[in-house]
Amino acid sequence: MIDLPNIEGGGMTRRNFLQMPLAVCAAVTALSVKAQLPELKDGVLRVGVLTNYKPFSFLEGHLQGFDVDVMRRMATILQVELEIHNQGLASLSKKLVTGEIAVIANQLLATPENRRQFDFVRSYASNQLVCVQHEEDQRDFLSLDDLYGKKLGVLANTGVEDQARSALGQSVLAFPSIDLAFKDLSDKKLDAVLEESLIADYYIERDALPIKVTAPFAPPLSAGWAVQKGNKALAQRLSEAVLVLLRDGTFKPISKKWFGYDVSRPNVSHTSLPR
Repeated sequence: MIDLPNIEGGGMTRRNFLQMPLAVCAAVTALSVKAQLPELKDGVLRVGVLTNYKPFSFLEGHLQGFDVDVMRRMATILQVELEIHNQGLASLSKKLVTGEIAVIANQLLATPENRRQFDFVRSYASNQLVCVQHEEDQRDFLSLDDLYGKKLGVLANTGVEDQARSALGQSVLAFPSIDLAFKDLSDKKLDAVLEESLIADYYIERDALPIKVTAPFAPPLSAGWAVQKGNKALAQRLSEAVLVLLRDGTFKPISKKWFGYDVSRPNVSHTSLPR
């Protein structure tokens, strides 16, 4: 989950990309309950994942997604069973604080605000806010200034929409689902779309779209699974399992299944890797 670039001063720095990570902070801050640190009890790892966060975790007949596949492989490495809670972020945040779950197994952005609330597990995927264009489009869009007067697609009700509209006005088109924006871009009805690199890569791979990831609008972002603040032992144990995952050859097939390439490599887009 990514923060939004801030356009103030003519440059772009990361701030509040999607509203979900901010909901984490609000939900946790509002709680007054202080629970004991969640531990692995009876060989069971109690995890939470978001119900509707495609392609990372989502319900379509059954719970699936990139983070879900990673989570299941991690359980094998740790030799534990999984107890999975799939809900919205506010509910998962409350369960993390009260100890009903030990970890939120989606990679949350490690903002200063989130670091005050959680300890983080080592990341296994590089992600950033990027510009997506039609594969035939050779123009360079390196900032919102370059997109002035152009038709720009964004996901509705996000910080990206708010910032883009403040800079570009009515030329920004908000879509209820980002795959609809990618379809219009494929049909050359848009000049560009702003979205997370991993989400763009997922739809490009899944639907064989004639679009490409081009300029990054933010550096790669630090993110990881979240555990309750102070439970550094669990964060360390899970981080060590991530290292095993990345080194034992089992991560790459999971990554290629969802994105077509190894997303543990930083600063690499869908269009720049050999198949």
